[in-house]
Amino acid sequence: MDQAGLSSDSVLQTLLKTNRPPTDEETAIIRESMAPTNATLKSVEAQISETMARIEALKLQVKQAENKLQRLREEEAAIWETFADHRRIFSPFRNIPEDVLREICIQACMGGDIPALSYSKDTLPYVLAQICSGMRHIALTTPIIWASMHVEIGAFFCLGLRGYERVYSALARKASTWFDRAGGLGLTVSIVEYRDSYPKFDVQCDPSTILFDTLLSYSTRWKELKFDSHCDGVLSAPMARIAALTAVDVPLLQSVSFVLEYFRQDPELYDSVLLKIPTLKHVKLETWNIQVFTVDWAILTSITLRGYSYWPSSLSRGQLATILQQTKCLVFCDIDVGPGDLQEHSPKISLPFLKTLIVGETASRSGTSGAQSILDLITAPILEILHMGRLAFLNFSDFFKRSPCIWKLSIPYFDNDKSLTDVMGFLSHCPSLTVLSIWPCNWNLDTRDANIFLQAFVEGDTSAICPRLQYFEFTGNIDFSLQTLSLFLEGKQGDLAALNIMPWKKVAIDVRGIKDAEKYQQVLDLFSQKKAAGLDIQVKRPRDGCFY
Repeated sequence: MDQAGLSSDSVLQTLLKTNRPPTDEETAIIRESMAPTNATLKSVEAQISETMARIEALKLQVKQAENKLQRLREEEAAIWETFADHRRIFSPFRNIPEDVLREICIQACMGGDIPALSYSKDTLPYVLAQICSGMRHIALTTPIIWASMHVEIGAFFCLGLRGYERVYSALARKASTWFDRAGGLGLTVSIVEYRDSYPKFDVQCDPSTILFDTLLSYSTRWKELKFDSHCDGVLSAPMARIAALTAVDVPLLQSVSFVLEYFRQDPELYDSVLLKIPTLKHVKLETWNIQVFTVDWAILTSITLRGYSYWPSSLSRGQLATILQQTKCLVFCDIDVGPGDLQEHSPKISLPFLKTLIVGETASRSGTSGAQSILDLITAPILEILHMGRLAFLNFSDFFKRSPCIWKLSIPYFDNDKSLTDVMGFLSHCPSLTVLSIWPCNWNLDTRDANIFLQAFVEGDTSAICPRLQYFEFTGNIDFSLQTLSLFLEGKQGDLAALNIMPWKKVAIDVRGIKDAEKYQQVLDLFSQKKAAGLDIQVKRPRDGCFY
């Protein structure tokens, strides 16, 4: 067969039909037909070269785009950082002057309870130091917020000896750092001990000693000491060591407070020189056996003498009179008066510097105008604030005559039909009174003279009682007419106000005694009108007994 005229296609068809392997000639024909021409190769090479060049150009553009994107992102980050700085500059917090922030810290730490030392959580002032770097700087450079500390001893349970040692060691280190930040300021230390549920450790190995030793190491800087004991008739080691302190140990001490829950027989405490050191100015004894303490009453400017919680005061009128007669410079006095009559010719009590007097007293002969009172003996010519509590009927007229400067008064009214009328008589001797709060000694009283009482504050140019009164709170099961209430509220406002009578600034009145539903609603409507007109007025409703 002549192979010269065969094409590659015909050779392939023949091989497919005969199903045999190709001859050498047929193989040569097929290879020759498949081999590209030089022109084809050059064309392909040119296309490949062009494609590679295009790819390289695209890679260069991608790299340039990535570099530009990175620069743009860096520029964006810089702009955001600058923007954040600008926002911080205009932040209200950043605009608060440092001295104002410092004052906020001081009020937060000292405006309420004494900051507590805690093992498991951060309390003020540590919380303030964690707000931000700026507040941390302010907190750590404000010594006064680190100058007060409340500590509880025996408040941890079921820890075991090693557990207690770990806790008290940590608290001791924290207390030391705390007080060191107070610089050289005088310190306020408040200690509460709970021993009833605390393990009975031997005194020599009691782990709470670790903390107390640290506190006591700062005693030369103690300015105020508060000790609250819940130990059942036992003089604890901390209490005994405090009782042994002298003027050398506590040269700055000005205030001592002992709150003792249980009856005690502790001569070391009662005869302690701590309550006689010359720097002392304030003493608070809250227990039911006050009379056994040895105190230098003459040097004190402030005393608080009260029974503990559910215990009545152990001091009778005569015992209290004896104490007050020894004082020379009292400015503040808070006392509970126990049962017992005064002697027939008891010496008078002159308190020429007294400005605040708080008295809880129960009359010996309830319901009679002749009932004895510690006030019968007291002369306080510059007294400004008087709060009376737990009283039956007492006649205050003579006392108020001797104390014409009282501007703030809290007083009960009594168990008879004309109790408020009697109060009117007392108040007529209080020309400087600005703040008045009256409340019933018996919350089931059904008073019948509330109208006369309210009218007395607004009627007449010269006869109106307490013409300077501006803050008034009236509580109890009281009933009055709508007309009287309207006169009472309007009689000190605007054109209706009499001359020389100061306008109301705040009024709070109990309406729970009004039983008639229609009148009750009319009274509420009147209150709403006055509040809408700008008068700060509150009403106590039957819902929960709170003022709104």
